Amino acid sequence: MIEDTIISYFNISWLSEFDGPGKRIVVFLQGCQLDCAWCHSPQSQPSKSPLLFFNQFCIGCHRCESACKNNGHIFVNGGHFINRQHCTGCGSCVEACPTSSYNLNTGALQLPTKEVEVSSLFKMLKPQLELVKNSGGITFSGGEPLLQSGALAMLAKLCKEMGIHTAVETSGIVEIADADKLLPYVDTWLVGFRLNQGINKEPSPEMESITYKFLSHISKKEGIEIIGRIPVIPGYTNNDDYLTKVKELMDEFPVNRLELLPHNPESAHYYKAMGIKPIIPYNKELAESTYRYMKESLEIAILS
Repeated sequence: MIEDTIISYFNISWLSEFDGPGKRIVVFLQGCQLDCAWCHSPQSQPSKSPLLFFNQFCIGCHRCESACKNNGHIFVNGGHFINRQHCTGCGSCVEACPTSSYNLNTGALQLPTKEVEVSSLFKMLKPQLELVKNSGGITFSGGEPLLQSGALAMLAKLCKEMGIHTAVETSGIVEIADADKLLPYVDTWLVGFRLNQGINKEPSPEMESITYKFLSHISKKEGIEIIGRIPVIPGYTNNDDYLTKVKELMDEFPVNRLELLPHNPESAHYYKAMGIKPIIPYNKELAESTYRYMKESLEIAILS
């Protein structure tokens, strides 16, 4: 477990308009205990991201092959392949690659996970926070950010002391004690209704119960905003039982509005970079028809 003074993240979006009210800086924290089949950031799930390889940026210089002591890079017939079983994530190939950088998530080879002191991250964020202070704020996403509740509470507190609007995007499948650490410093909760996970297509009673307890707990705090979020995933989040459970949650708790998140057409991007095949391939026609069906089914629950 990461110490409370250290925070682990894999990306920062410096200007988002889709992750909370207004213009947002979004910090994506590393690690997630769920294994949702539709996850579009599979590199966020382990405690540290595996090596990501983007073939389109490779210039075929072979420097990574020379730098790796474990034979992790193989060049065959003009193709560049990663031997995942040999890769230790040491980063020597990233250092050697002329297109890549440890500090920027760009280039052919990337190890996106960064572990830094909370104070150092806040120092880096502060100038950008000044720019969005009056038009938005900061959102902590993931992965599952509440897995780092101690460090995140420290960072959120620093942001609140600066007068910044704060939001947390969470599955809600977390310990109440972890939510408690953040409650004093969070203005908006973006709660993804994760009623099933993995390859399960039917809602899980256990996950329903945890979601219920989480919403019940955070809704007791006055002055907060709760936004429900559902990914639109054909075969997983569009079945009638799932949608009925969502309506029940909307009726039970003071959720300000519900947002449908369309299936990401680039969802296979990071799977390919990790050398694995996505469970749910993107289908434009199916994604659009599923979105329309869910919107019609949840019309009463979706609040403007």
